[in-house]
Amino acid sequence: MEELEWKDSLLRILERDSRYDAHAYIFMNSAVSYTVNKLSKQGRPLGTRHVSGAQLIQGMLEYAVSTYMCLAPDMLRYWNLLSGRDAGNIVYNLIEEGVLSAGPNDRIEDFDCGPDLIYVTQEIVGR
Repeated sequence: MEELEWKDSLLRILERDSRYDAHAYIFMNSAVSYTVNKLSKQGRPLGTRHVSGAQLIQGMLEYAVSTYMCLAPDMLRYWNLLSGRDAGNIVYNLIEEGVLSAGPNDRIEDFDCGPDLIYVTQEIVGR
């Protein structure tokens, strides 16, 4: 997706749903790429781009900590990314806009498995 298309998509999402900061969408889109790439390095074919809600949450947490280190919990809190459902809401807003795609069996409820994201990132970074 070209940068102008991405910005237009992001603006449309924010008009529909203002619960999350624009940076949360940018972060989540990058976290999806991170997770897909990580899984492909573990022997999963790169063409197999589907990840489950639980895999995406795990990948998102790893990406947050590797990117923001000890500030990861603060960044997630600032962006209102507090639970697995928040991550799912962002992902499904991106799906609705055509930035990401979902499989026929995917549901937003798949993200309800997610833990308290702030607590987990605090545990990972030792705070």
